[in-house]
Parts: sequence; structure tokens; C-alpha cells
Amino acid sequence: MNVEKISVSIPKDIMEQLDKFMKTSSSLDRSKIFQIAIKNFLDENSLEDVDVVGIINIVYDDEVTDEITKLQHEKLSSIISTLHIHLNEGECMEAIAVKGKKSDLVKLTSSLSQIKGVKKAKLLTYEVKEK
Repeated sequence: MNVEKISVSIPKDIMEQLDKFMKTSSSLDRSKIFQIAIKNFLDENSLEDVDVVGIINIVYDDEVTDEITKLQHEKLSSIISTLHIHLNEGECMEAIAVKGKKSDLVKLTSSLSQIKGVKKAKLLTYEVKEK
């Protein structure tokens, strides 16, 4: 395997969490964890022009529900379905099923994450291949 060694700076508290995790999970080493994290980051953020299906998961303050719904209505061609969950009195979570060009879905996720009150937005995709 052709590999490259790098040096990475990480806040101490995150490193402590990683070390604690590694003690309970003997199947992974640090290098493998970083490889998986970087692969996931690249997969979630690349602007490839391929057809994908996926889920956008968002967590947000309920006071921005109307703004999120408005953006979803503007992107109807990409959105298949939405599951809305009330987490508590003031927070909601949505799983938004999407389909389309990956670049469009990355941009949609970015637009959602920029709405004030959105605490987390993450896109998980799978490339649709014809058989």
C-alpha cells in the first residue's frame, strides 16, 4: 500500500476522547480512524456531478422551522421525503431523503447549515449505478 506520513495538530480534549475510544475498540488504530474520517469528509463535501440518493440529517431550533421548510419547497426536485422529529420543547431533527446530482445536494446541505439556528447538517449519499 502506497502511504504518506503526515503530522496533524489536534486539541487535547479531542485526543483524549480518541484515546478513550481506542481503548474500548481494539479493531481500529489511529491511522485507520483518520483515514476513515478523511474519506467521509471528502465523500460528504465533494462536488462530483454524479447521480446519488441520500439523507440530509439536520438538527435545529424549532423557531427556524418555517425557513427550513421554505428552502425545502424551493428544492422540491431534489427532495423525496422528510421525517420530522421533535427532540424536546425547542429542538427538532429532520431526515430529508434526497435524490439528484451530488453537487446539488452538497450545496443544499450547505444552504441548510447556514440558516441561523441550525446546529448540525450532514449529508450521507450513495452513488446510483445502472446495472
